[in-house]
Amino acid sequence: MRMDHPQPAKKKFRPEIEGLRAVAAFLVAVYHIWLNKVSGGVDVFFVVSGFLITTSLLSKVRRNGKVNFFDFIFGLLKRLMPSAFFVLLTVIVLSFFFLDQNRWLQTIREVFASALYFENWQLAISSTDYLDQHNAKSPVQHFWAMSIQGQFYIIWFMIFTAAVLFFKKQMKRALLIIFSVLFAVSFIYSIYLTAVNQPFAYFDTRTRVWEFALGAILCLTITKLKLPAVFAAVLGWTGLLMLILCGLLLDVSTAFPGYIALIPTLAAVFILVSGENQSGFGAEKFLGQRFMVKLGGLSYGFYLWHWVILVFYKEIIGTGTPSIAGGLFIMLLSLVLSRLVTAVVERPIRTIKFSNQSWQMAGLLLIIMLPVLLANTAWQQYLHQHEKQADMLIGSESYPGAQAATMDNVPVKPYLPDDAAVATDKAEPFLDGCQQAIKYQSVKICEYGQTEDYEYTIALVGGSHSTHWFSTLEEIAKKHPIRIVNMTKSGCRLTTEKFNYALCDEWNESIIDEIAKVKPDLVFAPAEISHFNVEEVPKGYIEQFEKLNDIGIHVFGVRDTPFFAVNIPECIEDYGRDSEKCTVKKDLVVPDVTDWSKVRNKPTNVHYYDYTDYICPDELCRPVIGNVVAYFDKNHMTDSFGRTLAPAVEQDLIPLLEQVKK
Repeated sequence: MRMDHPQPAKKKFRPEIEGLRAVAAFLVAVYHIWLNKVSGGVDVFFVVSGFLITTSLLSKVRRNGKVNFFDFIFGLLKRLMPSAFFVLLTVIVLSFFFLDQNRWLQTIREVFASALYFENWQLAISSTDYLDQHNAKSPVQHFWAMSIQGQFYIIWFMIFTAAVLFFKKQMKRALLIIFSVLFAVSFIYSIYLTAVNQPFAYFDTRTRVWEFALGAILCLTITKLKLPAVFAAVLGWTGLLMLILCGLLLDVSTAFPGYIALIPTLAAVFILVSGENQSGFGAEKFLGQRFMVKLGGLSYGFYLWHWVILVFYKEIIGTGTPSIAGGLFIMLLSLVLSRLVTAVVERPIRTIKFSNQSWQMAGLLLIIMLPVLLANTAWQQYLHQHEKQADMLIGSESYPGAQAATMDNVPVKPYLPDDAAVATDKAEPFLDGCQQAIKYQSVKICEYGQTEDYEYTIALVGGSHSTHWFSTLEEIAKKHPIRIVNMTKSGCRLTTEKFNYALCDEWNESIIDEIAKVKPDLVFAPAEISHFNVEEVPKGYIEQFEKLNDIGIHVFGVRDTPFFAVNIPECIEDYGRDSEKCTVKKDLVVPDVTDWSKVRNKPTNVHYYDYTDYICPDELCRPVIGNVVAYFDKNHMTDSFGRTLAPAVEQDLIPLLEQVKK
């Protein structure tokens, strides 16, 4: 039985594709270094990958009647992994010696994600995490594209395997239908998700599949696209011009990968179609020049290196946007390293031949991966050991934290948590997922403290400025029979007023009913906002408090904690704990006259408490108090500092609980 395999274009070397890769990689670097914008170059890589991998898989099916998984995947990884893992190992070493320690744990997580090809999902989650979305970009952030590409290879293998099994006689038509459906569904989903959650959409594999599918569709149909020479030339130059000008003329950084991504992807299609219909004076003539082909061969390594060098250039030189000379140095060094690693590492591994392909290839890839995974694990364990040692000192006489306000003199000690640990020193609901994420409107409920045989129940309600008080309550619950019910949501405050996020409004509409079901003795929540531009208690706060009053629930209302103008971990590592750059004047954020005192008709169920003097004991709010770092970012208390507030809160909380329980 003859299989009706599709007949793609006659397999031949397409030099203009190498030139196109070079242009795309160059644009990515230029935009990263000087413009801090999206260029569309990565989208071109995706279309080209879809085109070439589809061509390769069709060739394998035509020769062998199937695609062998190990031959296909190991063949790809043998080409892609050596350079990538050499770069990852280099990043680990450079990060340990040159990167700010407050960025270590983030980098460790992303190195693992990059090595295991899920960096795009790691970044998708971080980009929409209320606390992590403003984190500095890591040295391996650009690996998101390789992660999507790795996932794409698996998807394409599965599609071709299914096509071989079920559509032998009509394989060409089946593949064209499959890729067309994938294109349509993914493209529509990309437009939708970009509109409602662009940061997540940018890294979501599902919003990028259409770009690979576009390349695959072109592979299946390109031989039928016969164009006049003049039209082909115009089409090619138009595509090249579209690609170069895409990011310059349009602010696409916040619009990708929706319909705007059609500009660079169609530019790639135009160039590929023009190259199939060569005119002798089209863009393919320029892109196929020998020097462009050589640059294209280095484009993968160039992409891997340019971002790493850029990050450490800024870290070591201490500048923002590099100068023209600095940027050219970054690109030249990236090219040199790409050439060197290709010659010394990648090419020798790529040319190794095995008698037992599967097992020996798996062993080789494991050898390539192990140095990165082991080094990263050792680095992670080093951090965990330091965190354990520091945790034992918090609350001692040398590290009293907030309790320093009650002491005559606290000798200066190296602050804790240290630079490497402070950025992740967060209250438990931040870390275990019990603080509801921004993208969900439902109320999430988690129980902590004494969950059995408890006498009191406290509901911790509101946004992240409620959640960071959890550490204080948990410390108190260790001594008293208190159940803590966490009912917080990222980016949301307990208010009836419309807020920054639409889903917060829906959450606030149901929160009172959910609190009523829990039947807490007290609701613990901020009673005001201590931001620079807020001078009164929002009306929506009062309305929610009154609703709680209607169902007989008291509120332990605390004055909000101060906001800083800088990221505290970064500031104290760069400038020192006593630098004026890392402080804020107390009267700017927590003046003597509280916003709560200005409320005329205060809800009778709200008991207001102000712990500002523990956080800002003099005219300045400082980043380090009692040798304990107070904040893990601009405005959220560390878990360590929150624990040291427990004695002050306890002396107010326990009597109130006893009072309302009667």
